[in-house]
Order: sequence, then structure tokens, then C-alpha cells
Amino acid sequence: MRAFIKGLGSLAVLAALLFGAVEGVVFLARYVGRQVFHGVNPTVAAAAVTAMATVLVTVATLVIGRYIERRKSVEAEIRASKIPVYTRLVSGLMRTVMNPDSSNANEVAQFLQEITPDLIAWASDDVLLAWSKFKREVQFLEAEDTIFRFEELLSAIRRDFGHGGRQVKEGDLLALFINDIDDQLTRRRAQRGVL
Repeated sequence: MRAFIKGLGSLAVLAALLFGAVEGVVFLARYVGRQVFHGVNPTVAAAAVTAMATVLVTVATLVIGRYIERRKSVEAEIRASKIPVYTRLVSGLMRTVMNPDSSNANEVAQFLQEITPDLIAWASDDVLLAWSKFKREVQFLEAEDTIFRFEELLSAIRRDFGHGGRQVKEGDLLALFINDIDDQLTRRRAQRGVL
């Protein structure tokens, strides 16, 4: 709800700025028009204004189109760089989380040391914060809580790829690879006092 209200506030500020900019351009155009076309035949002045407006709109459309095209290109390159990093992260963590007894502590430490610089460079803020929280808290959590923290990280990664995740609830991602997740969810909700 806060994000929605914040978004409405940002939209209102943006609309006010846009309205102010349009008013400023109109005022400037009238002023310049009066100075340039003072004493000129109205028919000639109208044709000149139309020609200038056509040129300005064409140039503005071209510049804005190029800007949007370049921005999308950069986003596509960043997304392409994120995919291998996130895939490596999820694969490595799934091996560790799914088989904690067979994981060698040195291998896990080396994996974490290798993946962190890539995450710092390519991960979104949400994924980076979820990773930081997971990494700091995993050593103090029970195994059951660890997998739910892992699910939070997976959800952040999915959101970064553009998935809304509105229908994916707690335990839905874990159910893909943990058979007794419903029992764990029931225990977890009972501990929280939510049934």
C-alpha cells in the first residue's frame, strides 16, 4: 500500500512538473513569436510556425526514440549478464541447501567468495539485499528457517527478471524441490500463531 501511495505522489509531482514545463514552453513560444513575427503577414507567420513545429516535433521524437532504444539495449545487456550469475547462485545454493551434510565447508566458503563479486556487479538492489540477509543469517538459522530464507532470495531473483510473483505464496517455490514442504509450512505457521 505504501508503494502505491508513494507511486501516486511521484506521479502527481511528475504531472505538475510536466504541466509547468509545457506552460513554460508555451510562454517562451509566445514571447519569441511576438518578437520574430512582429509586423509579418499572419498567413506567412502561421506557415513558418507550422514548419518550425513540424521540425521540432520530428527532432524531439527522434531524440526520445533513440534514448529509449539505447536504454532498452543497456537493460537487455545487463539482463543477459545477470542470467549466468543468478543461475550459478541458485544452482550452488540448491546443492548446499538440499544436501547440507555432504557439502564441504571449504567448498561452500569458496563458492560464496567467488559469487559475491558477481552479485555486487550485476544483482538488483532487492536481490543484493536478500543475498546479504541470507548470507549473514544462514549460519544462525535452523535448517527449516534456512530454506525459507532461500525462498526469499529466489523470489527476489524472480522479481528482478520481471515476474510479478503476486500469485506465488510462501512455500510455493520450495514445493518444487522439497516434498514435505506442506508439513513444514504447517509447523511454521503454528509457531507464528497463524493457521
